[in-house]
Amino acid sequence: MLLIFISVLLLSFHFFFVYFINSKYLSGILSEKTVGYTYAVGSLINIFIFIYAPVFLRKFGNYKLTLTIGLLELLALIGLAFATAPPYIIALFILHQAVGPALFYCMDIFTESFSTAEEMGSIRGVYLTMQNIPPVVTPAIVGLILIKPEYWKVYIIGALFLIPFFILIISNFRNFKDPEYPIIDLKQALRKFYTDKNIFDIFIDHFLLHVFYAWTVIYIPLYLTNHIGFTWGEVGIILSIMLLPFIIFQIPIGRMEDKYHDEKHVLVLGFSIMAASFMLIPFIHEKSLVLWAAVLFVSRIGASIVEVSSESYFFKHINPSNAGFISFFRMTRALPFFVIPPIVGLTLLVADFPYIFFVAGLLMLIGVRYAILLKN
Repeated sequence: MLLIFISVLLLSFHFFFVYFINSKYLSGILSEKTVGYTYAVGSLINIFIFIYAPVFLRKFGNYKLTLTIGLLELLALIGLAFATAPPYIIALFILHQAVGPALFYCMDIFTESFSTAEEMGSIRGVYLTMQNIPPVVTPAIVGLILIKPEYWKVYIIGALFLIPFFILIISNFRNFKDPEYPIIDLKQALRKFYTDKNIFDIFIDHFLLHVFYAWTVIYIPLYLTNHIGFTWGEVGIILSIMLLPFIIFQIPIGRMEDKYHDEKHVLVLGFSIMAASFMLIPFIHEKSLVLWAAVLFVSRIGASIVEVSSESYFFKHINPSNAGFISFFRMTRALPFFVIPPIVGLTLLVADFPYIFFVAGLLMLIGVRYAILLKN
């Protein structure tokens, strides 16, 4: 498992170096209202990748699929570093948005193959902590790099982290024995998702968690820089502080859930914290680094709790051969980018920009409802 954790750490460093700057970078060639739709196109392609992932896995195996997707991601980031024409930038970003999350899906297959249900909470806790160390560190570093708006440096650094990732995968997983990957009919899978109420409910909760993440990654950097007036250096500090709960809470929460098997009530608590913190944002007008860091830190306490609880609950109910279910579960990373822009667009027809965060908070209350329906 140690090699998997190191691989996830490198993969996460590559991903989160560019994660929070993408919307600001795109806003240089697109309006704030249309940035979200570029995310949506890439996410739509990503959804198709997840739908057909079992087909790709049967044909190529997880080892070759990981390397193929990783190469496409490497080319996308290098292209974004040096492209100057807006059409090329948009096309390369769509490619990055489409294939980047699929790499984490491939790591899920590796992780699930070496895990048991009895230790799933602990394993997912460590796995997610490795995945969430980089977003705590990278925003502050990126803020220093972007004292001058030299975005190409950030994309190159993100690409460089893929090289040791490739080395680890090639050195240690070349002989990986793939489980059976049954091809699940889309209609049948959707029907089974709906009829298995626990899987359906945790899917909805995980989807809402990623709505929260996507809302943040697109609109928080834009709001803090364009509306509140923070510099990128200040935003980097705020984001690094904001993400600390993922390091602090996820391992102990995962261990606790292995012991007590009570993901349900932990999810209710997490969603309640997320809802309250985002609904507060429209009423904060001060340019106070401490205040904004504190509010966003609290929001991520809730999110860190929800993330490890939903992952633990889901993976306790499936096995490695359920690649189709894992595909649907991982679509929750892509679907929000497809549905958020219309919601934000409608909100802006009747309210000012800050109130899009109030709407996001209301959506998190739906997560409370579905968490209550779960059976431990």
